[in-house]
Amino acid sequence: MIFDKVFEIYKKYYICIHCLGRMFSLLGTNTTNFDRGNSLLLSITMENHKNYLSGNDFLKKEAVTNLKLLAENANYLPAQKVLDNEGLDYTKNHSIQLCYLCHDIFSNIHNYIIKAGQSLDKIEFDSFLIGSSPESLIINQEDKFKTEFNLLEGESFKSHFNRVVGKDLMITLNKTPEFNNPDVLIIYTFGFEANEVEIVIKSLFIYGRYNKLIRGIPQTHWFCKNCMGRGCELCNFTGKQYSTSVEDLINPEFIKESKATDSKFHGAGREDIDVRMLGQGRPFILELRNPKIRNLDLTKIERKVNKINRKRIKIQNLRYSNKKEVIKLKTEAKNTKKVYKAIVKTENKISKEFFKQKLIELKKVFENQEIHQQTPYRVSHRRADKIREKRIYKIDGKLIKPNLLEFKIETQGGTYIKELINGDEGRTYPSFSELFEMPLLCKELDVLEIST
Repeated sequence: MIFDKVFEIYKKYYICIHCLGRMFSLLGTNTTNFDRGNSLLLSITMENHKNYLSGNDFLKKEAVTNLKLLAENANYLPAQKVLDNEGLDYTKNHSIQLCYLCHDIFSNIHNYIIKAGQSLDKIEFDSFLIGSSPESLIINQEDKFKTEFNLLEGESFKSHFNRVVGKDLMITLNKTPEFNNPDVLIIYTFGFEANEVEIVIKSLFIYGRYNKLIRGIPQTHWFCKNCMGRGCELCNFTGKQYSTSVEDLINPEFIKESKATDSKFHGAGREDIDVRMLGQGRPFILELRNPKIRNLDLTKIERKVNKINRKRIKIQNLRYSNKKEVIKLKTEAKNTKKVYKAIVKTENKISKEFFKQKLIELKKVFENQEIHQQTPYRVSHRRADKIREKRIYKIDGKLIKPNLLEFKIETQGGTYIKELINGDEGRTYPSFSELFEMPLLCKELDVLEIST
């Protein structure tokens, strides 16, 4: 009998009504643990009050014993009132009793609500999720308790805490709980004596496209090779290999407006330092970490970034994004189509007729065909040495001068264009140099278009 189990518990320990209810939380539905615990104690009180009034001496004596147990050990007010009304004495416990299982944490949930509210002050968010990490003492003590009384239908301390605090915070904050992808995660770490609350803010992701209008800057921040970012004489104590980057030019305004702690730049591939990114730009996603402001005026930020960096970079098509799109951006970069413009210098001067013939050969050999590229020498120190198969879709070209050519090349994403032209000492084959039967050098390279 559940009633017998309740008496067993209170003969040895004092537990609060919340904890009593959660020891039987799997029994019955559509109620709270507090209401479940109170219903148990009230039902036992009513049953024993009835037995006391029955006139049966045996039942009457047993009823008084049970009512006193609830009044004294459970400190249950309705039982105390019954005894008072019937003129029966019981020992009033004037000392402060703490719940054996929670030390009255569940009776003072409002303290945890206040603490979370203070920590969330000035943080902009729409959804949240509660997490908790109780000390091992709380968990171990409860496990022993359940084992001692063979309680199999109880709810864990952590589960009860998260749900109760979550419900109260939903009302207090007027925000929506979100279990899969919350804007903020509120994590409580606590024991019987003290507690802390940590706010983990979900990153904010902004999609856009950028143009790099000048040569000589990398896409992302490069640490100094000598000091690895610590600062040294070689890098003038900046910690940077290059003075700036596309990332460095774009990020500050976003960080400022969102009040983020820092950011991470995710690009759909990257162009070399000496390559411009023209046309509609390269897709990128900016990850803003720990942003206190989530609703940004993207149009205003776009205008400001472009004004500050006029003639260096340009951003456009800004919108909100997410982590899934970052993964898609990275994994599908190799499946994009890219159009390049290459200015190429020949070792020897050539005629228009020679160029026309070679352009015909280039189209025949390369268009809608695959080439093989072993990792180029120039990036072999940071890339795995392997052979990549890349498709060339279309080639057009013109003769600018007897020793200067212009090519427009449409390829699969990830193709090394400079090596496609110069052959990289045979590591890329076939190559333009191979077909021209002379060394060719890519003097300038621009990305004109990136499409998915």
